[in-house]
Parts: sequence; C-alpha cells; structure tokens
Amino acid sequence: MQENFSGWKKFPATEDAYENIRDFIIDAAKNFNVQKENLLRLELGIEEIVINIIHYAYKDGGDIFVKVYDDEPQNIFYFELADYGTPFNPLDKIDPRSIDKSEIQDRKLGGFGIAFVKKTFVNLSYAYEDFQGQKANLLTLGFIK
Repeated sequence: MQENFSGWKKFPATEDAYENIRDFIIDAAKNFNVQKENLLRLELGIEEIVINIIHYAYKDGGDIFVKVYDDEPQNIFYFELADYGTPFNPLDKIDPRSIDKSEIQDRKLGGFGIAFVKKTFVNLSYAYEDFQGQKANLLTLGFIK
C-alpha cells in the first residue's frame, strides 16, 4: 500500500491484496466509531464490491484506489473506490429477486451481491470520470455508523 495523493491509498487489484484493502477500510471505520455490531455487515459489503473489481475490472492487472472519510453530523462513514478498469456501474444492475420469482433453490446464481450492497449502504454513487488525468470508475459508499 502506498499513499498516492490527497488521502487516496493505492493497492494492487489482486486477491492477495484484498485483505489489506478490507483491513484498511475496516480500521478506518473503527477509528470513525462505526458501531462494532455493524462491522460484519460493512465487511460483507466491502468484500462484494472489492472482489468484483479484482475479478472483473482488469484483464491484465491494475490498481484500486481507496479513500475513507467521515460525515460526523450525518453519522455516516464513507469510503470511495477508484479503478481504471472496464467501465461498470453496479447501481444499474437489477435486483434478480424482482424478475425471477422462482423458489430460491431454483434461481440462477449471481446478482445478489450487488442487491445486498444496495441495501447495506445508505449513500451510493457511481461515476466514470477523470481521476488523476485518466477516465476511471469512481464508486462512493456511505454506511451508517
């Protein structure tokens, strides 16, 4: 991990780096007083988003940039993720439960992680815009402390 600029930390987008990324965000959440009983839910949301970036954003490797901050008056912990991978807006994904009414054991796998993320985080935003002079996926996630 290395500081890149203005509060952002850079990690390799690899499975080996996942625990470092998760720990960085969770440690920040603890420092910003996220309640202990909420940390597991936060960790599951982090895993869903970060693992998806690691598996799908890049074909030949790349980096994930992470920034954490706190909105004390609103009681919300934020983290932002940026990557230069394939553009993908997870917020556009349709909740599979809304279109597949079959029994759970008969449903096709996949798509439920993003639905979980949408329910877990109170503020979500996505943009594909300039980041350090290059187009990047920027995802901001807010979590009630």
